[in-house]
Amino acid sequence: MSVMEITPSLNIVQPFLISKSFMKTKILPAIALLGFLTSCSRQQCRIQGTVENATDGDTLYFARMSGNDSFIPTDTIILKHGAFSFQTPCDSTIIASYYYLDKQNKEIYSNVFFMEGGNVKLEIGLNGKVSGTENNDIYQKMSDSIYVLHEKMSQLYARQELSDTTGINVSDAEAERQLTALDQQANQLVMNYVKKNIDKQVGYFLFRSCYNLFSPQEILELANKVSDHYKHSNALKSIKEEAERSNATSDGQSFIDVTIPSINGGKLKLSDIIKSNKLTLVDCWASWCGPCRSEMPNVVNLYKKYHDKGIEIVGISFDEDEKAWKDAVKKMNMTWPQGSELQSWDNVMTQKYGITSIPYTILIDSNGTIVGQQLRGEELENTVKLYLE
Repeated sequence: MSVMEITPSLNIVQPFLISKSFMKTKILPAIALLGFLTSCSRQQCRIQGTVENATDGDTLYFARMSGNDSFIPTDTIILKHGAFSFQTPCDSTIIASYYYLDKQNKEIYSNVFFMEGGNVKLEIGLNGKVSGTENNDIYQKMSDSIYVLHEKMSQLYARQELSDTTGINVSDAEAERQLTALDQQANQLVMNYVKKNIDKQVGYFLFRSCYNLFSPQEILELANKVSDHYKHSNALKSIKEEAERSNATSDGQSFIDVTIPSINGGKLKLSDIIKSNKLTLVDCWASWCGPCRSEMPNVVNLYKKYHDKGIEIVGISFDEDEKAWKDAVKKMNMTWPQGSELQSWDNVMTQKYGITSIPYTILIDSNGTIVGQQLRGEELENTVKLYLE
């Protein structure tokens, strides 16, 4: 997977979606807060912080991750002078999150933090920060590194927009090369943090958010290293099941046949195409997927060069919008067989092959053996050459 769009609040690990039920959370009365503040425990988590642009009487919401790995709203704080301070019993580390709506500027501030013994500091705002304890410091250090890469990527996107609007020549190829390199750097950075901290709560949270950066075998190995507290979580169970499905369709394994609606009507059956060609490239993509569209010119060139030598491509779209899908096929000159269930991620490829990110390619020989996956650009063409030249 490419790392999702990264913002200063680190979208790759956004804690929860804003919901009506969250907004309707009942404000805790003063007597309840008093009991909350004076509870005794072997360890206390003392949380203090500030909220950017807050006014007296504004509400700050907290949520804690439940046993089924979902964030449940639990605490409500009334702000005074844009600041807050409270403590809660905390014998173990709890993955938590905050939510604040800046009504004046119509900004939503939300991020993950970790309730654990010690002094946790939250700076809530456009460039929010968490600090003070082990898991929070690790999380913030990674967030800062990701933010630096995000800024570099934003500058490159701005250069491309300048070229489009002013006609000033900016090399699209060079910009794409740099964006790809930064994307890969961000991916590797997150992966390193996961591997190094998989036995901690911060490592587990990052793993469950970005596990599709890893190979199926790596996922299964990392899943065995999470702390005992999460060994039986629903999220980890689903992640392992996906990895096991992907392992069943790894290189050297036989392909799993699928049948999907064709772009021209009727059905598109993968086995029919495989048996008629020396090589078949299954290309999973979507019209809304930026990296898919960036990679498509390479796929088009590959098809032109090697179709007559024995390769066929099967495009499987993860779209929902039929018109957007068909328009993209036409605009990008994708002349090979195309199919889609028009159900976004709820499709046969995610169910049978455990695909969790796109673009995703699967290369299959005439015997139905998978000979390569996630191949792109030069690496894909070199692999095709080995079989067709």
